[in-house]
Amino acid sequence: MKGFFARSTLIQKAPPPRLPACGACGLYRSCRSPKMKPFGRGERRVLVVGEAPGETEDVEGIQFVGKVGSYLRDMLDRVAGVELHQDCWTTNALICRPPGNKITSEMMIDHCRPNLVDTVEQLEPDVILLLGFAAVKSLIGGVWNDNPGPISRWAGWRIPSQKPNAWICPTYHPSYILKRHDEVLEATFLQHLHEAFELRGRPWDKVPNYEQQVEVLFDVVEAARILREMARRGGRVAFDYEANCLKPEYPGAQILCASACWEGKKTIAYPWQGEAIEATKELLHADNCYFIASMLKFENRWTNWAFGRGVRHWLHDTVIGAHVLDNRRHISGLKFQAYIYLGMPAYDEVIREFMQSQEGSKLNLLKEEVELRQLLLYCGTDTLMEFLVADKQIMQLGKS
Repeated sequence: MKGFFARSTLIQKAPPPRLPACGACGLYRSCRSPKMKPFGRGERRVLVVGEAPGETEDVEGIQFVGKVGSYLRDMLDRVAGVELHQDCWTTNALICRPPGNKITSEMMIDHCRPNLVDTVEQLEPDVILLLGFAAVKSLIGGVWNDNPGPISRWAGWRIPSQKPNAWICPTYHPSYILKRHDEVLEATFLQHLHEAFELRGRPWDKVPNYEQQVEVLFDVVEAARILREMARRGGRVAFDYEANCLKPEYPGAQILCASACWEGKKTIAYPWQGEAIEATKELLHADNCYFIASMLKFENRWTNWAFGRGVRHWLHDTVIGAHVLDNRRHISGLKFQAYIYLGMPAYDEVIREFMQSQEGSKLNLLKEEVELRQLLLYCGTDTLMEFLVADKQIMQLGKS
């Protein structure tokens, strides 16, 4: 028997742990300088986060004083005239030295993450320079996605993070640069440092709340009125469908809801019912509207299925835009693009598990298990992100 409440309403993202799990980690028992404190004067309000203390650091109780630290200090002096321990604060993803300088489990990073969170909250840096995978896993894994992927995915971005309100600048760890003996890689590392230390102040005077900009409408007549007004005014419109499967050709395929964002100023999300369906058709086929999507083949396929023809005027696809601007793998997804351009934390935790097709079926569980308001808010937020990311990409493409 189906429950009275949609399962999505019962899902709550657990708050991040505030206390480090030193007892589970146990590294403090085997090092000379356990639980190493942050160091430096931070005159430029930059926090440098490495991976873990090395042997020299463990002896002296200060980060980046060994061979790798000497190399980093030389690079910083070359690129920006930066004196590491005067201009920056330093810490690590692990604040105790692991045996043999090897992080043998990502659980170590998770156990120590509260220490980094506490350091960021206390120091309130404007810029956080993340050196290597462990630093990325610790900070970005705590605010965006616990599985952020390889450092190659992140190196070089300057992320206007909302949580915390700071520029997050990931790059390679200097030990990796030293091992590779690659002049191109070293030049890339220098460029990343230069771009990080160019930044001044925090990214946000007031951190935006994008979800509050989404108008969730259950009244499909009102939704139709707004959609027709968008069509009358013309301009750039991002739009999105949420369906119960990937392809409309599957048996039982159904559009559940849709959303539209006009010029980044008005975003609505509405059920796929009644007059709103016909108004969507009028909007998507309007002569004076130009459309934005993320992976537009999905929207175009469903539009053709629903109305017998595709979208009239495509303007931009954020997935294609991402590939044109940067050919790295695993960077073109909308959630990733929304984070690197807008600092947007993950907003799909509540419905993520219900978006996958079920074993033996092509259909997902969005219709059965996700409360409609939650689905509409997610759909509308997606569309707003599409518009704002497209705006950033188009600006970059114009400069290229």
